[in-house]
Amino acid sequence: MARRPTQRKKKAGMSDDSDLSFHSAEQNTPLLQADHSASIATEEDVAPCLDDGPEKLSLSAYQEETSGDGASSTVDKEAPSNDDEDGSANADADGEQRQPKSYRLFHRVGSSFLIPLTDQRGSLSSIALGLFCLALVGTVLGLVMPKESSLPTPVWRTISSIVGYTYFICWSISFYPQVILNYKRKSTAGLSNDFSVLNVAGFACYATYTCCFYWSKEIKEEYQQRNGDDSEITVQSNDVAFAVHALMLCAVQVGQIVFYGGLRAQPLSKVVKLGLILSAVLIATYAALIIFKIEPGHRLLWLDFLYLLSFVKVAISVTKYIPQVILNVRRKSTVGWNIWNIILDFTGGVLSILQLIGDSADISDWSGITGNPAKFALGFVSIIFDIIFFFQHYVLYPEDAHESSHSEALIDNYDTESLI
Repeated sequence: MARRPTQRKKKAGMSDDSDLSFHSAEQNTPLLQADHSASIATEEDVAPCLDDGPEKLSLSAYQEETSGDGASSTVDKEAPSNDDEDGSANADADGEQRQPKSYRLFHRVGSSFLIPLTDQRGSLSSIALGLFCLALVGTVLGLVMPKESSLPTPVWRTISSIVGYTYFICWSISFYPQVILNYKRKSTAGLSNDFSVLNVAGFACYATYTCCFYWSKEIKEEYQQRNGDDSEITVQSNDVAFAVHALMLCAVQVGQIVFYGGLRAQPLSKVVKLGLILSAVLIATYAALIIFKIEPGHRLLWLDFLYLLSFVKVAISVTKYIPQVILNVRRKSTVGWNIWNIILDFTGGVLSILQLIGDSADISDWSGITGNPAKFALGFVSIIFDIIFFFQHYVLYPEDAHESSHSEALIDNYDTESLI
C-alpha cells in the first residue's frame, strides 16, 4: 500500500518528461525527424501533453509546419539560385571574350562559307554573304589552276578561268543542301522522286558527253572535220569535273529516297518511266548502228552520238523540273525543297552562259555555241525554272520559307499522288 503513491508519482514524472521532450522537439524539429524508430502518435495521445504547454498546437498543424520546413529546405538545396545562373552566364561570356580575335574572326569566316549548307531561310543578307564567299573561292581557284590555252587574250583567259570555277563551285555545291536536308529530316518528303531519277539519267548523259569531248582524240578530229581545222572544243576540265560530281550526288539523292521509303509514298509516274525506256532504246539503237557500221543514208559518227546524248540531257532538263513545280503547287509549300539548291543553280547557269559567250567572242568563233548546244541550252533552261521556283518560294508560299515543326509533320504525313 505504501508503494502506490510512489508509482503514481513516477507515472506523473514520466508524463512531465514526455511533455518536456515534446516541447523540446517542437523547438528543435531535427531531433524529432532523426528518431526513425519512434512510433507515430495520434492526436488523442498527445493532446494531454499539449494542454500543459504554454501554447496549444494541434498535431496536424505541427506536421504541416515540419513538412513545410523540410520541403523548403529540399527546394533550397535542389534549386540553383539566380546568382549562380547569372554567374555562369557571365563566365561563359567572359570566356568567349577571352578568345583571341584571330579565333573569333576565323570562326565567323568559316560560318560564312558554310551558309549555303546550313541556311534554310534564304534571306537577302545570307544570300549575299554566301555567294560572296563562293566567289572568293572561285577567284582563288581560277588564279591558281591552269588556264585554257586556246584563249588568245591573257586577261580574258584569267577571267574565264575565274568564272568557270565559280560556276563549277556553285553548281557542284547546289546538290549538297538537299542531301543534308534529307539526312537531317530522315525523310525526302517535299522532294519529287521523278525529278531525282530524271536528274540521274540526265547527268549520266552529260558526264559521258563532256568526258568524250575532253579526252577522246577521235571526237576532237571529227569535230574539226565538221567545223574546220581552226575550231576549238570549248568543253573544259571544270565542265568534266562538274558533270561527274553531279552524277554522284544525284545518285546519293536517289539512294536517300530508297532508304527513307520515298518510293513507297511517291512512286514514279508512268510518263517518266515511259520516257526513260524510250530514251534508253534510242541511245542503244544509235550506238549499235555506229558499232556495226550500218549507215542509213549517211555515215554516222560518234560525234553525232554525243550530240544525241546532249539533246537527251536538254530534254530531261526541260521535263525534270515540271514534277517538282507541280508537287509544290499541290502541297502549297516549298518545305522539303531546299532554296539554296535553286540559288546556286541560278548563279551557276548565269555564269555558265557568260563564260560560253565570252570564250566564243575571244576566239572569234561562234561555233562554240552552235557546236556545244548542251551547255548553252542547259544554262537557259535552268535559269527559267529557277525563276519559277523563286516565285513559288518567296511570293506564293512565303510563310513556309522557314521550316517549322508543324509543317514538318504535315510533310511527313503527306501522301503524294501520281504527278503526271
